[in-house]
This record gives sequence, C-alpha cells and structure tokens, in this order.
Amino acid sequence: MKKTQKGFTLVELVVVIAIIGVLAAILVPSMLNYVKKSRLKTANSNAKTAYNAVAENVADAETNGYALSAVLTADTDASKWKITAGTVYDAKASAADAGAEKIAAALRENGDEAGCFKVAKATISGQASYVVLWAKNTSDEMVGRYPDAVSWDSWKSETSHETISNFTITKGSSTISAAS
Repeated sequence: MKKTQKGFTLVELVVVIAIIGVLAAILVPSMLNYVKKSRLKTANSNAKTAYNAVAENVADAETNGYALSAVLTADTDASKWKITAGTVYDAKASAADAGAEKIAAALRENGDEAGCFKVAKATISGQASYVVLWAKNTSDEMVGRYPDAVSWDSWKSETSHETISNFTITKGSSTISAAS
C-alpha cells in the first residue's frame, strides 16, 4: 500500500504569496490615509473641546466685567480667567494661567491623549474672537483647529505641515498668526 502525501506545491504557495503582496501594495497606502484622516478628525474634535472650554471661560469673565481682550492677553489683570494668547500649553501639566488651566482640565477628561493647545486672537466677521489649535504634542504636524476646522483635502494638499508652535491660519486674504 502506497501512502500519498498531501500538501501545497511550491507553485501554489508562490501564487498565494504574490496575491497577498498585490493586495498589500494596494491596501496599505489607503489604510495609512484612513489613519491620518482619523488623527485629523480627533485633532479637530479636541480643538472644539478646548474651544468650548475657552468660550465658557470667556463667558464667565464677561459676566464679571472683563472683555475678551482682557482674557486673551499677556497682562495679569484678568488672572482668574487669563489665557496668554499664542502660548502653547501642555494639557497634561498644570498651567500657570488660571484660564488655561480650566481648558487643560477639560482636555484631561479625554484621558491620556490630552495633548497641547494654543489660543490665538482672531477677527471673525469683523468681531474680535479667537481660534483654538490642538495637537497631540508640540512636534506633531497633525494640528486641529476650531472654528473653521482643518479639512482633510486642505491638509493633504499642503506640501509641508507646521507644528502647533508656529502654525498660521490663512482665511481668505487675511492671515492670522497663532502666535499673536
């Protein structure tokens, strides 16, 4: 009685490996884009969380007689609500400015990915306002923004990306520096 061996031939194995290689070559780049899109959406979402915390802080300050310009300033007049405009704050660490600490506390509720944020003075529709930027860390190029969140198409079309420390916002013909 002759025993027959069962198994795959070398040709069958090579064909399967070639098919897996072709699929990987097609799917890996698209999967990387999905990851980047997800990171951008998370950054924009965290920027909105920080923006809402800034809005609450500004509303509290205005209720107590402080203007937006007194809250987003380098002066110490509104120390209870103060946020130094253009300063990058690490949400994991305690902020020296009381207003920034409130925003950091709101971001820390998101867990370990609290990240860094920056509040910039802006003029929106002719009124003094502010824009909030958020990134996972100071060297991350995936910077979220609120309002006017960064879209995937605009992020993808840029040839180079800035970190949160030197991020500038271009809207129409005016440029708002986040460092101001």
